[in-house]
Amino acid sequence: MSTPPLRVAIVGGGIAGLAAAQGFLKLQQDGANIEINVYESATKFAEIGAGVSFGPNAQRALRMMGAGDALDLVAGPADDYPDVWFDFVVGEAGEQSGDMICKVRGKNAARGNVHRADFLDQLIKRVPESIAHFKHRCTGYKPHSEGVTLQFADGTSAEADVLVASDGIKSSVRRAMYERKGLDLQKQQAVYSEWVAWRGLIPRAKYEEVWGKGGHNKLMLCGDKKHILTFPVRGGDLINIVGFVQDLDHSKLGDRTGPWSEDRPKEEMLSDYANFDKKSLTMLEAIEKPSVWGIWWLPKIDSCIDDRTVIIGDASHATTPHQGAGAGQALEDALFIANILSAPSVASAPLPQRASAIQHALEVYQRARHDRGSEVAKTSREAGLLYEFCGVKGEGNDLKKMGDNLRTRMNWIWDHPMEQELQAALDALEA
Repeated sequence: MSTPPLRVAIVGGGIAGLAAAQGFLKLQQDGANIEINVYESATKFAEIGAGVSFGPNAQRALRMMGAGDALDLVAGPADDYPDVWFDFVVGEAGEQSGDMICKVRGKNAARGNVHRADFLDQLIKRVPESIAHFKHRCTGYKPHSEGVTLQFADGTSAEADVLVASDGIKSSVRRAMYERKGLDLQKQQAVYSEWVAWRGLIPRAKYEEVWGKGGHNKLMLCGDKKHILTFPVRGGDLINIVGFVQDLDHSKLGDRTGPWSEDRPKEEMLSDYANFDKKSLTMLEAIEKPSVWGIWWLPKIDSCIDDRTVIIGDASHATTPHQGAGAGQALEDALFIANILSAPSVASAPLPQRASAIQHALEVYQRARHDRGSEVAKTSREAGLLYEFCGVKGEGNDLKKMGDNLRTRMNWIWDHPMEQELQAALDALEA
């Protein structure tokens, strides 16, 4: 008799969860002995926010999962700067205003800037309705000898062989994991990054009124304790603007205890950037309805696995946006967990050996992914400080030192030998 398929439950229908579903579905089509169900707390799959960046590593991960066209369909047209991630320029008023710091380049780096909702919509189209379960907010789980029981807020439950949780920075599964293991719950909580982000979109025509027609539209405008980035979305018709401001005294945070976003008066945003130059302020003025977002992140947690359970994406290593690498790490996670759990030695393991095969697979996954994802989160915070003349290696506002750091600091993320690392993980399954 054939071995029953490995039942994989994915909790969370954001980028990490739907990318993992895409990875599993592709491998299932290729013959992997797996069965997938996706559980989402909302009434439908949806994404908020504006722009998201997928670096060269993330683009490779998508293509390895057979979802490269999900990016191609929403990415803007190739321009004269396909390999330029950002032009780093001084945005602050003063003697250095407008000075070029450097160009940061990576293969097709510019092609990875898209509208978050547009990209998610492409992933949604690939998930069969039969495997999507809405209004299922997972609050906990119970591993047992024959699988794992998922517990939902409405009192219902579901059974699986393994739980892949991608329920975000506020992950209930991460909290339940710490409770099960008797770990310090405080250490699994996201912390305030002491940054807020102003966000908005403006038409390309408005942008070109400020920076000139045909001017480069991927800018990182640097200043003291604040910076602004711009890049095109929606096929280049709109320019996404994100302005970061340090909030060291927590005056923006108030009494909030987790990530938040809300519309706020434009006057407040302009006041935050009063020390920036006229072009930067004119661009910000063009945002009709700015919103402000509290930025939180997750310092390295003790573990991302438990018995029959693994957390991926922001649930495992939520990062500040300063390296544009958080979504990319979610895609790498999705690629690795899908391939590792779908391997024949796991998915087709005889039932008496299935539990040990799953545990071995999760340990292999953790060795391959946990340190890297957490290091990206750590260095992202350092990058934000660098952009704001608070460099961690004494760069300050020395443009040459900043440029020397910036030109190469993304290489270890973008040029990661992902294919070799994945093969090494699959080889380790047989060890």
